[in-house]
Amino acid sequence: MKAAKTAKIIAITNQKGGVGKTTASVNLAAGLNKKGMRTLLIDIDSQGNASASFGLAIENEVKTIKDLLVNPQNPHDFISKIDSVEIIPSNNSLKDIEDILLKDRKFDMLKTAIAPLTGQYEYIIIDCPPSINVFTKNGLKASSEIVIPTDVGYFSLLGLKQLLEEIEHFKRELNPSLEILGVLASKYDRRTSLSAQIYETLKQSFPDKLFKTCIHLNIDIVRAQIAQKSIFDYNKRGPAAADFNSLIEEITNA
Repeated sequence: MKAAKTAKIIAITNQKGGVGKTTASVNLAAGLNKKGMRTLLIDIDSQGNASASFGLAIENEVKTIKDLLVNPQNPHDFISKIDSVEIIPSNNSLKDIEDILLKDRKFDMLKTAIAPLTGQYEYIIIDCPPSINVFTKNGLKASSEIVIPTDVGYFSLLGLKQLLEEIEHFKRELNPSLEILGVLASKYDRRTSLSAQIYETLKQSFPDKLFKTCIHLNIDIVRAQIAQKSIFDYNKRGPAAADFNSLIEEITNA
């Protein structure tokens, strides 16, 4: 009997907010599914933005990642199917268990909870919070690889060094097999020379880790969010979809 494949689990993380982290998570998951690679998106951010991107109201009666972590059971019962994506959603109630998990250093709860799913998907994408908190650490513990979105701005460059140091510390302490799949330049503005300059700095700093693909500033990304759709369901032939198709090509060929 042929052994089941194990999903490639990718954490999308950056401790700085507003760098396109959730946009990358949502559109990576949707795009991989569109290409026939069954993909699960896990929202482990209490802001629930990835969930809201698909129009999930996330009322109290909806099963979320918090419920799965508190009372691990059949994880299939926590998956919502929305358009081109399967997602385990999140909401603000996730904060209710943060102190408990942190106090007991429970960093492997997500990995344990989703273990039954890993043979059923080709990719699992984890949208982490914009901080290295206990939920991000659960995401990193469960993952084999990390994608780090960063906007092409000066302050993002400053934060990357600190983030990489924290990831190296986490690897030594909790997940030695964790690898950085790539740094993703987002919100690239063709109209300014600053974007080009910072991208060149990123290339010099991460010659082997910077994706060739940039996610350019594009109004379709905002419009897709307002419409509560992935970029592929909003405008699959537009330049924003082309950016994410290019990124998916790099990831699947890595």
